[in-house]
Amino acid sequence: MFKQVKHLQNFLRFAKGEHEPIIGPIKAAWEVLSVCNAKCRTCDRWQEKDDPSMLSTAEGKNLIRQLADNGVMNLCFTGGEPLLRKDIFELIAWAKSCHLSTSLMSNGLLINDRRAKNLIDAGLDLIYISLDGSTPELNDALRGIKGYFELASQGIENLKSLRSNARPKVFIAFTVNKANMYDLENMARFVKSRALDGLSFQPALHLPQVKYRVDEELAFGPGDAATLQTLVERVLKMYGELLPMNRDYYRQFASFIENPHKLREQHSIAGFAFVNIDPRGNVYPDPLETASMGNIREQSFEKIWYGRRASEVRTRIARQELPAGFFESVVPLTMAVQRMTPLRLHRALKPIFTTAEHF
Repeated sequence: MFKQVKHLQNFLRFAKGEHEPIIGPIKAAWEVLSVCNAKCRTCDRWQEKDDPSMLSTAEGKNLIRQLADNGVMNLCFTGGEPLLRKDIFELIAWAKSCHLSTSLMSNGLLINDRRAKNLIDAGLDLIYISLDGSTPELNDALRGIKGYFELASQGIENLKSLRSNARPKVFIAFTVNKANMYDLENMARFVKSRALDGLSFQPALHLPQVKYRVDEELAFGPGDAATLQTLVERVLKMYGELLPMNRDYYRQFASFIENPHKLREQHSIAGFAFVNIDPRGNVYPDPLETASMGNIREQSFEKIWYGRRASEVRTRIARQELPAGFFESVVPLTMAVQRMTPLRLHRALKPIFTTAEHF
């Protein structure tokens, strides 16, 4: 309960325009490795090589303990493909022993019966399986691996058949782009027909000046904004119960596509209530990784979070000097917190903590 109260105080300060936190982030994402076994056209991470300097198991456990001790409530394991890391089940179990809610982003290609059971036994709370099409033809063309759809679908069934107490929750993560936007409703129907727990989606990010470079044929242009927003609104109306984020987030898709830089105008919670850690232990305010706050091998997380470099990064974010991405891990929570006032506190609690559970 202490953490929740402290985070609420922190959010109220943020809503009033404060830049410096009084507790650690409520959400953290840790990229446990860089490599990936898919070849997605909306991401070029699969071109990266295995990094021998990534955090070891012991270093990872130390990081997780420090995150928990500094107020983090939700930890998402990302990559690359996290299941390529052999100690991932041990790390998830360790995070649960530190009383953290855990989630994992996966392409699902490696989730056979054994790995599904290992994820369940480790105590994983939520898993996102990435699919970019409701049919094998569309999905495999976008994800770059023939047979991807069938393998991922089997992974989903393995998790569903073996889990107990509905854990982990299984969500589909759908990257909306120019080639699949008309399939968004079909994907929502796919999720509902298979009794999955929900659908997560965000527009493909084409930010060539940083690390997200999308195949230009798939990137949205300003002329696509109205069409996409119409499709999103239809899914909101017909399948709203499957969507985990506040509706304001989904209704900003057109605005983001028309002017991606408009996000900078938001008082973002990046670096205030959310943090991203790369495989080598570098700490960043968000997944774009444009401005480092420090490295966990050189300083404790507490010293990084309350240190000079972190403060300078937050100032740069407030001054709209850094790129901003339309991430589900950042934007919905930013919107929820911005609506907070002492008088509306009771209305804000549920959407804030519900949003914080999701990547």
